[in-house]
Amino acid sequence: MKIPAFIVLSFVVLVQAGCKPEKKVTPEATMQEDTTSTSITSSDKTYRGLFVVGKKVLSFRRCDQPDKDLAVIDSTGQMKELYKKVFLHSPAFPYEYVYVEVKGEIDPSDELMKVKEFDSVLTVKKIVTFEQKNYLNSCIPYDFWGLGKDWSLQVSAREGIIVFKDYSLLRAYVFEYFPPKDQNDDVVTYASNNYAAQVSIKSVIRKEECAGDSLKSEFQYSASVLINGRRYSGCAIKGSSK
Repeated sequence: MKIPAFIVLSFVVLVQAGCKPEKKVTPEATMQEDTTSTSITSSDKTYRGLFVVGKKVLSFRRCDQPDKDLAVIDSTGQMKELYKKVFLHSPAFPYEYVYVEVKGEIDPSDELMKVKEFDSVLTVKKIVTFEQKNYLNSCIPYDFWGLGKDWSLQVSAREGIIVFKDYSLLRAYVFEYFPPKDQNDDVVTYASNNYAAQVSIKSVIRKEECAGDSLKSEFQYSASVLINGRRYSGCAIKGSSK
């Protein structure tokens, strides 16, 4: 599932205030009382997945069916505002997915949505969880997730992206995913370029015990990331790209 080229070329977003990694926001009680919202019924289910506010449509990618996007009807009236809030004071890139858990129902699309290549529509009636994607909640398989002091790295063949976030500089970099150039049981090397932004990345993942100052747990991999001459060191978690 490749990220569109125009998103890859959008590259870097600078945010001009303090930041907090892995931000989570909570729907406000006053908003939940909106009389325009649809009531929860016994047939409604809880869905987990990734949500994004697109140019003209809201869309959702289910954890259990990650190869198919659904259009979203937001009967709560909250999702666009929460999407803005979750990235407030935090580095982000255009059309970045967030992790959500919602209650609602899925129905076949009407003709208009079928033209937009959505076969199904999710009507959201209640928002349970709304937070930035991270290694704990990312239900779409990833290759590695790197963690360091004030930075994170996501490498995902399934989503077709390499994303690096520097929380101290308030920058997010997004690159197209390419298979590792060098790979063996102990070392994996990823590299990519964003020519529009004139930014390159090289990440070396090594199989070795790792623990950093900002990490409370020990990990089985270390990570060294080089972006335009600036090096970052930390640990990494191996996921599954399948």
